Amino acid sequence: MDQFASKKGAVGIGTLIIFIAMVLVAAIAAAVLINVSGILQQRAMTTGKQSIEEVSSNIVVKSITGNSNAGRTNVDSLNITVSTAAGAQRMDLRQLIIKVSNGDNMSIQKYSTTVVDGENFTATELRDPSNVFSASSPVIDSSTLVMLNVVPGGVSNPVYFPTRQPYRIEMIPERGASFVIEGTTPASYSLDLIEMYP
Repeated sequence: MDQFASKKGAVGIGTLIIFIAMVLVAAIAAAVLINVSGILQQRAMTTGKQSIEEVSSNIVVKSITGNSNAGRTNVDSLNITVSTAAGAQRMDLRQLIIKVSNGDNMSIQKYSTTVVDGENFTATELRDPSNVFSASSPVIDSSTLVMLNVVPGGVSNPVYFPTRQPYRIEMIPERGASFVIEGTTPASYSLDLIEMYP
């Protein structure tokens, strides 16, 4: 009898050890899962924030007009009226890149406080109730309206816009999606100011 009792006790202790080991394994697995879920949640929040910034920081082009030359055969300069999307973060125009192309040539332009040529554009304030824009710090928000003054191309890389000329204007902000406008110039330039967009 004593022999059977000691065997039962040994089986009970073995079962208890297995049970404790299973509880420890489950606790470790739960801790790992909680840690991984925390890391994934943090990454998802970061990705979501970046996605919201990308979507909400778009530049909005309100209109584009062109100034024709004296003979009304070519567009010498462009006036691009821009703002940012509603609810978007402020945008620094010093980080904006404008690409102007006529299919044959392309000019890439950056912001300048004074010089307007085939490599630089300037900005003129039209409306700024937030008082965020100045020539030295050209920041815009959704309440700001500015006109970008662009010469399509310089002497070394001219981009001509005669009548019936396909064109492409791409505006690439620091963050957010770029804004692309493609079209064709009118059949004739009867006025000095030509509506190109919308």
